[in-house]
Amino acid sequence: MNTHVDANRLGIVGAVMLTGWHAVWVVLHAAGQGQRVMDFMFRVHGLTSDAVIEPFNAGSAALLLLMTAVTGYVFMALGGLLWNCLGAVCARVGSGVASRA
Repeated sequence: MNTHVDANRLGIVGAVMLTGWHAVWVVLHAAGQGQRVMDFMFRVHGLTSDAVIEPFNAGSAALLLLMTAVTGYVFMALGGLLWNCLGAVCARVGSGVASRA
């Protein structure tokens, strides 16, 4: 059974998913619905806040999307590398190599 993953592909998937989620927020914010959405999210989590959504800024939105793309890629690629390393260790343990050391 091959349990190896392509860390680069996994990183790209993470970047796309996290950036996509934040792109939804950017669209809602640009459409003037950010405050309503944030108030709702706080309410369903049992929280209250005096936080106020600032006016939409395209530069800040672009920076948010860039940062989430980088963060999603890095964390998922590192997760893929960790997965592969743990798989190699488990394979050695299962074959008895590690148990002799």
